[in-house]
Amino acid sequence: MQVPYVYRRPLRWGDTDAAQIIYTAHYFDICMEAIEGWFINTLEVDWFALNLDLKIGTPFVHAEIDYRAPLTPRDVLTIRVDIERVGEKSLSFALHGSRENDGGAIFDGRFTCCFNDTQSFQSVPIPPSQRSRIEQYQARSRAQS
Repeated sequence: MQVPYVYRRPLRWGDTDAAQIIYTAHYFDICMEAIEGWFINTLEVDWFALNLDLKIGTPFVHAEIDYRAPLTPRDVLTIRVDIERVGEKSLSFALHGSRENDGGAIFDGRFTCCFNDTQSFQSVPIPPSQRSRIEQYQARSRAQS
């Protein structure tokens, strides 16, 4: 388990908008990539397996990003994924995006998902084995801060 988990994302032409910078709304897609990477790193399961094999969904109920600076396809974005809060049935992430070459702050984001049964769409408690790994990650990450 990599702690803290840092997602590295080279940026491409297709990520840009007419202003020749990374399209504002596309940051949400990239943040979802980073969070799924965190699931793979920390819980050792991707969203496909979580949904289809374990029958657990993690729909997002909140997402926000505060932008600090623009990026272009000449940049590489790194996103540090921290756990902000572990609830009974939800998990809140704090994401910190920075430019790889100089560490310049790009954005801060907050994302919250809830755990649910994919058949009934009812929220369920975070499974104990996953909760244990989440709390372990959170404790190790805070110790390094």
